[in-house]
Amino acid sequence: MDYEQLDDSSTDDKDIKPIIAPKCEMGLSPNLSSGPKRWSPGSLQDANRKSAFLPYRQSLCTVLTNLQRGNTQAETPVPQSADINFHTKAGQGEITEHDIDCEKSVDVCDCHGLTALHWAAAYGQYNTVQLLLANGAEIDKMGPEEETALTLAASGGHHDVIRLLIDKGADVNHPDHLCNTPLMYAARGNHPHSCQELLLHGADFRLHNLNGDTAHVIAVENNSTLAQAVITNFIISQLDPGS
Repeated sequence: MDYEQLDDSSTDDKDIKPIIAPKCEMGLSPNLSSGPKRWSPGSLQDANRKSAFLPYRQSLCTVLTNLQRGNTQAETPVPQSADINFHTKAGQGEITEHDIDCEKSVDVCDCHGLTALHWAAAYGQYNTVQLLLANGAEIDKMGPEEETALTLAASGGHHDVIRLLIDKGADVNHPDHLCNTPLMYAARGNHPHSCQELLLHGADFRLHNLNGDTAHVIAVENNSTLAQAVITNFIISQLDPGS
Protein backbone atom coordinates (compact mmCIF):
# COMPACT_ATOMS: atom_id res chain seq x y z
CA MET A 1 0.00 0.00 0.00
CA ASP A 2 1.50 3.29 -1.07
CA TYR A 3 1.00 5.55 1.90
CA GLU A 4 3.88 7.78 0.83
CA GLN A 5 1.62 9.54 -1.68
CA LEU A 6 -0.85 10.67 0.96
CA ASP A 7 -0.89 13.84 3.02
CA ASP A 8 -1.78 13.31 6.66
CA SER A 9 -3.73 16.48 7.21
CA SER A 10 -5.18 17.76 3.94
CA THR A 11 -5.87 16.90 0.34
CA ASP A 12 -6.21 20.51 -0.77
CA ASP A 13 -3.29 22.73 -1.75
CA LYS A 14 -5.11 25.88 -0.70
CA ASP A 15 -4.30 27.54 2.61
CA ILE A 16 -7.66 27.34 4.34
CA LYS A 17 -8.18 29.24 7.55
CA PRO A 18 -10.22 27.78 10.42
CA ILE A 19 -13.82 28.91 10.41
CA ILE A 20 -14.87 31.40 13.04
CA ALA A 21 -18.41 30.70 14.18
CA PRO A 22 -19.44 33.40 16.65
CA LYS A 23 -22.76 31.88 17.64
CA CYS A 24 -21.84 28.22 17.88
CA GLU A 25 -21.68 26.31 21.13
CA MET A 26 -18.42 26.15 23.00
CA GLY A 27 -16.27 23.36 21.70
CA LEU A 28 -14.16 22.14 18.84
CA SER A 29 -14.75 19.35 16.40
CA PRO A 30 -13.05 16.24 17.82
CA ASN A 31 -10.78 15.99 14.81
CA LEU A 32 -8.92 19.25 15.47
CA SER A 33 -7.56 19.17 11.94
CA SER A 34 -8.42 20.38 8.49
CA GLY A 35 -9.05 16.84 7.30
CA PRO A 36 -12.47 15.47 6.45
CA LYS A 37 -12.47 12.54 8.89
CA ARG A 38 -14.21 13.13 12.21
CA TRP A 39 -14.68 10.99 15.27
CA SER A 40 -16.76 11.45 18.39
CA PRO A 41 -15.61 11.17 22.01
CA GLY A 42 -17.52 7.91 22.35
CA SER A 43 -16.35 6.35 19.11
CA LEU A 44 -13.95 3.98 20.85
CA GLN A 45 -16.47 2.56 23.24
CA ASP A 46 -18.26 -0.74 22.83
CA ALA A 47 -20.80 -2.73 24.79
CA ASN A 48 -18.19 -4.60 26.79
CA ARG A 49 -15.75 -1.95 27.93
CA LYS A 50 -15.06 1.73 28.06
CA SER A 51 -12.00 2.61 26.05
CA ALA A 52 -9.28 4.63 27.74
CA PHE A 53 -8.52 6.16 24.37
CA LEU A 54 -10.91 9.08 24.47
CA PRO A 55 -10.04 12.46 22.99
CA TYR A 56 -9.18 15.35 25.28
CA ARG A 57 -12.07 17.61 26.21
CA GLN A 58 -13.35 19.54 23.21
CA SER A 59 -12.46 22.98 24.47
CA LEU A 60 -11.05 25.24 21.76
CA CYS A 61 -14.04 27.56 21.83
CA THR A 62 -15.60 29.08 18.69
CA VAL A 63 -13.20 27.55 16.17
CA LEU A 64 -14.47 24.81 13.87
CA THR A 65 -12.73 22.59 11.37
CA ASN A 66 -12.42 23.63 7.76
CA LEU A 67 -14.47 20.78 6.35
CA GLN A 68 -18.03 19.73 6.91
CA ARG A 69 -18.91 16.09 7.41
CA GLY A 70 -17.77 14.13 4.40
CA ASN A 71 -15.45 15.71 1.88
CA THR A 72 -17.31 18.94 1.17
CA GLN A 73 -15.30 22.04 1.89
CA ALA A 74 -17.12 24.57 4.03
CA GLU A 75 -17.26 28.19 2.99
CA THR A 76 -15.36 30.49 5.32
CA PRO A 77 -17.49 33.36 6.62
CA VAL A 78 -15.98 36.74 7.38
CA PRO A 79 -14.81 36.67 11.02
CA GLN A 80 -16.37 39.16 13.40
CA SER A 81 -13.71 41.39 14.91
CA ALA A 82 -14.98 40.73 18.42
CA ASP A 83 -14.29 37.02 18.00
CA ILE A 84 -10.65 37.39 17.00
CA ASN A 85 -8.22 37.15 19.88
CA PHE A 86 -4.69 35.97 20.57
CA HIS A 87 -5.66 32.30 20.58
CA THR A 88 -7.96 32.27 17.56
CA LYS A 89 -5.33 34.20 15.61
CA ALA A 90 -2.83 31.47 16.52
CA GLY A 91 -5.25 28.89 15.15
CA GLN A 92 -5.51 30.88 11.94
CA GLY A 93 -1.75 31.30 11.62
CA GLU A 94 -1.94 35.08 11.90
CA ILE A 95 0.02 35.79 15.09
CA THR A 96 2.66 38.54 14.83
CA GLU A 97 5.51 39.67 17.06
CA HIS A 98 3.35 42.64 18.02
CA ASP A 99 0.53 40.34 19.13
CA ILE A 100 2.92 38.43 21.36
CA ASP A 101 4.37 41.63 22.83
CA CYS A 102 0.87 42.81 23.71
CA GLU A 103 0.20 39.74 25.87
CA LYS A 104 1.36 39.45 29.46
CA SER A 105 2.89 36.08 28.56
CA VAL A 106 3.35 34.06 25.40
CA ASP A 107 1.88 31.17 27.38
CA VAL A 108 -1.26 33.00 28.46
CA CYS A 109 -4.14 30.52 28.54
CA ASP A 110 -7.61 30.88 27.12
CA CYS A 111 -10.68 30.24 29.26
CA HIS A 112 -10.14 26.48 28.92
CA GLY A 113 -6.47 26.34 29.84
CA LEU A 114 -5.04 26.14 26.32
CA THR A 115 -2.20 28.31 25.05
CA ALA A 116 -1.61 29.86 21.65
CA LEU A 117 0.92 27.09 21.01
CA HIS A 118 -1.80 24.50 21.58
CA TRP A 119 -4.04 26.28 19.10
CA ALA A 120 -1.35 26.68 16.45
CA ALA A 121 -0.23 23.06 16.74
CA ALA A 122 -3.81 21.78 16.60
CA TYR A 123 -4.38 23.53 13.29
CA GLY A 124 -0.96 22.76 11.80
CA GLN A 125 0.19 26.37 11.68
CA TYR A 126 3.91 25.71 11.24
CA ASN A 127 5.12 29.31 11.04
CA THR A 128 3.07 30.33 14.05
CA VAL A 129 4.39 27.41 16.09
CA GLN A 130 7.91 28.43 15.09
CA LEU A 131 7.27 32.06 16.07
CA LEU A 132 5.76 31.16 19.43
CA LEU A 133 8.65 28.85 20.28
CA ALA A 134 11.16 31.54 19.28
CA ASN A 135 9.43 33.83 21.75
CA GLY A 136 9.73 31.40 24.64
CA ALA A 137 6.51 29.38 24.51
CA GLU A 138 6.69 26.40 26.87
CA ILE A 139 6.82 23.47 24.50
CA ASP A 140 5.40 20.81 26.83
CA LYS A 141 2.90 22.98 28.68
CA MET A 142 -0.14 20.86 29.40
CA GLY A 143 -3.77 21.63 28.69
CA PRO A 144 -6.75 20.62 30.84
CA GLU A 145 -6.48 16.94 29.86
CA GLU A 146 -2.67 16.93 30.15
CA GLU A 147 -2.37 17.29 26.37
CA THR A 148 0.61 19.11 24.89
CA ALA A 149 1.12 20.84 21.58
CA LEU A 150 2.63 17.61 20.24
CA THR A 151 -0.49 15.68 21.25
CA LEU A 152 -2.65 18.05 19.23
CA ALA A 153 -0.34 18.09 16.22
CA ALA A 154 -0.30 14.28 16.19
CA SER A 155 -4.08 14.11 16.43
CA GLY A 156 -4.38 16.37 13.41
CA GLY A 157 -1.71 14.61 11.38
CA HIS A 158 0.48 17.70 11.05
CA HIS A 159 3.78 15.88 10.56
CA ASP A 160 5.78 19.00 9.74
CA VAL A 161 4.72 20.56 13.04
CA ILE A 162 5.47 17.28 14.80
CA ARG A 163 9.01 17.35 13.42
CA LEU A 164 9.49 20.95 14.49
CA LEU A 165 8.22 20.34 18.02
CA ILE A 166 10.40 17.27 18.48
CA ASP A 167 13.45 19.09 17.12
CA LYS A 168 12.81 21.81 19.70
CA GLY A 169 12.67 19.30 22.54
CA ALA A 170 9.06 18.17 22.91
CA ASP A 171 8.53 14.94 24.85
CA VAL A 172 7.68 12.44 22.12
CA ASN A 173 6.11 10.00 24.60
CA HIS A 174 4.17 12.46 26.73
CA PRO A 175 0.96 10.79 28.01
CA ASP A 176 -2.32 12.61 28.43
CA HIS A 177 -4.60 12.04 31.43
CA LEU A 178 -5.59 8.61 30.06
CA CYS A 179 -1.99 7.68 29.19
CA ASN A 180 -2.54 8.14 25.46
CA THR A 181 0.66 9.15 23.69
CA PRO A 182 1.05 11.27 20.55
CA LEU A 183 1.70 8.05 18.60
CA MET A 184 -1.65 6.68 19.75
CA TYR A 185 -3.42 9.80 18.53
CA ALA A 186 -1.64 9.63 15.18
CA ALA A 187 -2.55 5.93 14.90
CA ARG A 188 -6.21 6.60 15.70
CA GLY A 189 -6.33 9.33 13.07
CA ASN A 190 -4.67 7.07 10.46
CA HIS A 191 -1.84 9.52 9.85
CA PRO A 192 1.06 7.43 8.44
CA HIS A 193 3.57 10.26 8.00
CA SER A 194 2.96 11.42 11.55
CA CYS A 195 3.40 7.89 12.90
CA GLN A 196 6.65 7.56 10.96
CA GLU A 197 7.92 10.90 12.22
CA LEU A 198 7.15 9.99 15.82
CA LEU A 199 8.64 6.50 15.59
CA LEU A 200 11.85 7.74 13.98
CA HIS A 201 12.26 10.21 16.83
CA GLY A 202 11.83 7.80 19.71
CA ALA A 203 8.11 7.18 20.13
CA ASP A 204 7.70 3.95 22.09
CA PHE A 205 5.23 1.65 20.33
CA ARG A 206 5.18 -0.64 23.39
CA LEU A 207 3.46 1.86 25.68
CA HIS A 208 -0.11 1.13 26.82
CA ASN A 209 -2.90 3.51 27.71
CA LEU A 210 -5.21 2.98 30.68
CA ASN A 211 -7.24 0.50 28.69
CA GLY A 212 -4.16 -1.58 27.96
CA ASP A 213 -4.05 -0.66 24.27
CA THR A 214 -0.88 0.10 22.32
CA ALA A 215 -0.76 2.37 19.29
CA HIS A 216 -0.74 -0.71 17.05
CA VAL A 217 -3.85 -2.15 18.71
CA ILE A 218 -5.61 1.20 18.35
CA ALA A 219 -4.74 1.30 14.65
CA VAL A 220 -6.02 -2.24 14.10
CA GLU A 221 -9.25 -1.77 16.05
CA ASN A 222 -10.08 1.44 14.21
CA ASN A 223 -9.17 0.22 10.72
CA SER A 224 -6.39 2.78 10.45
CA THR A 225 -4.68 0.69 7.81
CA LEU A 226 -2.03 3.18 6.72
CA ALA A 227 -0.92 3.91 10.27
CA GLN A 228 -1.03 0.19 11.04
CA ALA A 229 1.30 -0.56 8.13
CA VAL A 230 3.83 2.03 9.29
CA ILE A 231 3.82 0.79 12.88
CA THR A 232 3.98 -2.87 11.82
CA ASN A 233 6.95 -2.25 9.53
CA PHE A 234 8.73 -0.32 12.27
CA ILE A 235 8.16 -3.12 14.79
CA ILE A 236 9.52 -5.67 12.30
CA SER A 237 12.59 -3.52 11.70
CA GLN A 238 13.25 -3.42 15.44
CA LEU A 239 12.88 -7.18 15.79
CA ASP A 240 15.16 -7.82 12.82
CA PRO A 241 17.50 -4.83 12.32
CA GLY A 242 19.14 -6.56 9.37
CA SER A 243 15.94 -6.80 7.35
